[in-house]
Parts: sequence; C-alpha cells; structure tokens
Amino acid sequence: MHRDRQLTQERQDLSTKHGYDTPKELEDAGLAQKYDECMKAAKEVYDRISQKHPKEAQYVVPMGYRVRWYMQMNAREAYHLSELRSMMQGHIDYRRVAQQIYLEIKNIHPAIAEHMKFVDMKEYALERLESEKKTDVKMEQLNKKYGSGAG
Repeated sequence: MHRDRQLTQERQDLSTKHGYDTPKELEDAGLAQKYDECMKAAKEVYDRISQKHPKEAQYVVPMGYRVRWYMQMNAREAYHLSELRSMMQGHIDYRRVAQQIYLEIKNIHPAIAEHMKFVDMKEYALERLESEKKTDVKMEQLNKKYGSGAG
C-alpha cells in the first residue's frame, strides 16, 4: 500500500497489541503450531523491550502481526487502488483491504461502484504462483538465448 501515492496514509507503530494472522498455507502444511510459538516468543520479547524502548521494540515484531492503518483518498485513487490491488497477484492482506474498500463504496455509492469493472473479488491460494511461473519461463528463455549466466 505504500506505493499508492494519491492518498493520505498513517499507521500506528508496529506492535503485538492487535494479534496476528496465521497464513492458511502454514495451517495446510501442519506448521501452524510452530508459527504460533514463534509469534508468541516475538510478543514476549516485544513486551520486554517496549517497556523502556517502545520505538526500538518495533524491530522484533514479525510482519504477521496486525497494524491499524488510516487512509484517506479521492474517488480516482479509490478506483485505482481497488482495481489494481485486488488482482490475483496481490498479497492476500492488501487484496482484502482493496476488496473491502470496493464493498464499502458499493454500499454507500452504488452508482460509482458499478463503473469499477476490474475489481477482483475472488480468493486465491498461493496468489503469486502464476506470476512466479511466468518469471521462470522468461528466465529459461533468456538462459537458452544467452547462456546460463543470464539473469
């Protein structure tokens, strides 16, 4: 979301106060318990450090922890963000934000939402996989053309 320029963004400092999400892929792989242990260990370290050094304690917070985020945007940016960031290749966390923004617009301003043609409301597993496959094919083509040192 940092790359979207036509909006005002403010976020809280990173912390462990709002809990964390466990990726479905880790649950499917049987790694949810180990992940939970790691997240709880990070919380314990955060809690100790933040008592004296709250800003510095942010460095031990894994990215799976939730953070509150404030965004204000105009209609043009709402279109752009909802359509671009809901694409299959997007990370599931900001895909959900983009989809929720679209649903709110649809609820409050249905006449505006009906023109938002490229919002993707589907859920995908391993959303970056197709993009990575395309990159692999391109790399293979470059290697065939220029030798194994390409890329």
